[in-house]
Amino acid sequence: MLATRPRFAFTDVDHTLLRISTLQHFAAYFFEGTGRGEVLAMHQKRMQRLAETGADREMLNRSYYLLWADIPVREVEDNARAWHDRVRADGLYREPLVRRLGELRAQGVETVLVSGSFRACLRPIEIELGCVGVLCTELEERDGVYTGAVRKSLIGAAKRAEVEAFAARYPEHDLAGDFGFGDHLSDVPVLETVGHPAVVPVDPALERVATARGWEVLRDDH
Repeated sequence: MLATRPRFAFTDVDHTLLRISTLQHFAAYFFEGTGRGEVLAMHQKRMQRLAETGADREMLNRSYYLLWADIPVREVEDNARAWHDRVRADGLYREPLVRRLGELRAQGVETVLVSGSFRACLRPIEIELGCVGVLCTELEERDGVYTGAVRKSLIGAAKRAEVEAFAARYPEHDLAGDFGFGDHLSDVPVLETVGHPAVVPVDPALERVATARGWEVLRDDH
């Protein structure tokens, strides 16, 4: 008897699976909660100045991670678990998508997170949803401490390449049988790679693309 080929649901996280930006929300929770509020305030001013110069999404993403320089990885991981408890208690998951992923999983379609966020922040979400993979930005660590450098950025077109590389681990895997969920125009490269794309209507530009291409629009409960 032949084994059933795996199928996957690739989902973005920020503003798609969750109603928030994990990077911003978790940073506020961590730095204010650990008495490092001044570090965060200085970082936010620096990021604002960078954005005003017209920096692109990848540059902003890499610059964001300088915030975590000299922070112990274990401390971040411990706080991420407590932060996720708050996220869940505050109802910040998009329940229609959570339900859809659960329904797909019951049909043998496994969830894979695809995010520009970083692993420590995403780990509690991975556990919550029983994901089989997390494709994300990878940070440099040295002696158990973040250096602030990015080993691998996962923004825009890089997400598509990572999804294709993940699928290539499975011989003869066909992405046409897979699902994809996103909220921003930058998610199009991933969404057009899979056979069953769907969008969370946050970005009007992406919603127009979805309408033009006949993609599903996953409406919220409220």
